[in-house]
This record gives sequence, C-alpha cells and structure tokens, in this order.
Amino acid sequence: MHVYYELPRTPLTQNLALSIGTFDGVHRGHQTLIRRLNREAQARGLRPAVLTFQDMPYCYFKPDDCPHLLTLPQEKIGAFAPLNLDHLFIVPFDESIARQSAREFCSALVQNLGVKLLVIGPDFALGRGREGDVNALCDLGNKLDFEVVVLEEKLLDEERSISSTRVREDVESGQVETAARLLGHPFSLAGEVVSGQQLGRKIGVPTINIKPNQRKVLPQNGVYAVRAFFDEETIFHRAALNIGVRPTVDGLTQTIEFHVIGEAIETPPAQARLELITRLRAEQKFPNLDALVAQIKSDIAQATAILS
Repeated sequence: MHVYYELPRTPLTQNLALSIGTFDGVHRGHQTLIRRLNREAQARGLRPAVLTFQDMPYCYFKPDDCPHLLTLPQEKIGAFAPLNLDHLFIVPFDESIARQSAREFCSALVQNLGVKLLVIGPDFALGRGREGDVNALCDLGNKLDFEVVVLEEKLLDEERSISSTRVREDVESGQVETAARLLGHPFSLAGEVVSGQQLGRKIGVPTINIKPNQRKVLPQNGVYAVRAFFDEETIFHRAALNIGVRPTVDGLTQTIEFHVIGEAIETPPAQARLELITRLRAEQKFPNLDALVAQIKSDIAQATAILS
C-alpha cells in the first residue's frame, strides 16, 4: 500500500477506484465500504484507493466545536493496512480543498489520480457547501467520465447505524466493549512514555505513564483491563490501566498510567500502545492509602482473569 500525504499535482495513474471520507475509527461500516470498493475495482481491473484527511473537515469550519479523533493520521495507516488497498492518501483538509466546487474537485481527481470509479456511501457529499451529493456526483461522472457506485444503506448494529460519532460516544462513556464491537477491533490509545510521580513504585505497584496526542479521544476516567504493546513489539503485555485524577492521592491532574501484570519492566519503552478490552470500575476516592492498595490488587486480579 502506497501512502501519500498530499494530493499529486501531476497524473499519478490512469486506473483508480476511489473512496473518500474522514474514516475516523475505520469502523465496520467503513470496512464494508472498502470491501465493496475492492470488489468493484477488481471487476473493472482498477486499483483500489482511499482518500482521507489528517483531521475532520468539520474542524476546518468549526474549530471551536471539534470532536476528538478515534484514529490519528498515522494510526489510519495501520487500520487500512489489512484492507488490501493499493493507494492511501492522508491529506490536510485546507482552504485549497474547502473552496473547490464539486466539479473542480472531481476534475482534479480524474486528471491527477486517474479516477475511473467512485464508491461512496448513501449520504456522501463533497465540494463547497457539500454541493456534490450522490445525484450531483452521478451527473458529474457522466460529464467527466467516471462511474459512481453507491452503497444501498449504512451497516447497522442493533438496528442503529454504525458511525464514528456513535463509537466516539461509547469510548467517552467508557463502553469500550461496545466500541470494539462497532470498530471490529479494540479501541487503542497510544502515547509517549513520560515520567510520573513514582507513587505506584512506592506502594509496590509500579506503573508506566503515557501522554497521548491531544487530538485523541480519551475514555471515561476509570480502571480498564488492557493489552499493552511497547514500541514496535507485536506481542502484548497484560496490564491494568487507570485513567483519572487519583482522588485518593491528589485529585488535581489527570494521569494515564498502567501496571504491567506479572512482569518487571526494568527499562520503560519510549512509546506504548494500549488496547482497551474492558472497563473494570469507575474512578473512586478511598478513605486511605491502604484501602487504595487493596483495591488496586483486586483490580489487577480481575484484569489478569479477563486477559487470560
């Protein structure tokens, strides 16, 4: 899969089948769209490709009302990797794109990307003011010589459409098991490993602290059973994760820290990625440190059982 971070200004190929969207989360609905893209591309001898954005187009127009992301730009590469694409464009949504009419944008796709087929969802639209809806794109396809295939309907789960908004709400409310069902894989949280206050080490439960990208959506405060991946490792470590302000200790600053179960980590990694499997409990304040330690040990035992 070839990855590009800007749209080419000169012809790249002459035989592309393309889907376009934010694809935040690359959830099961998105995966259904990409599978259809692959089938339609194969039937026509075209190369399947996706054009997505580094951040939501919505954030360009309403930066003060911008939701956090399920999937950061670099995470999208890993999410799309199993989906058999030939080309992936992850580009900034900026003024040059925002001001283009649907015709101008589609003309550039045809001329510079060699788009012969556009595979889209039923409520898709592009171009200035979202003027390029399904009907308009079909009309443009006839004029600019590209075909349009539209999914008949969105993928449903429990009689509700699967959407990035729905997944984001599940993550933010701590319902990571439901989010995983909609995503088709566990929600993951990654970040740079940073120094903490070493309190966990003092009470016999050493932890590793991470600092995620500020654009990443965070789960509701609480304790989670997680699978931890260090740096470039593909084998996971069982861990118990705490997200919160540690009300028993200080209650001031949010921390994201996890304890690796049954292993002594002598040298912390530079980066860690956590797959959230289930939420064990809400954040709570304990009467004293001994009560906190007892609960932490109970959390670790519960996480061990779940992750085993």
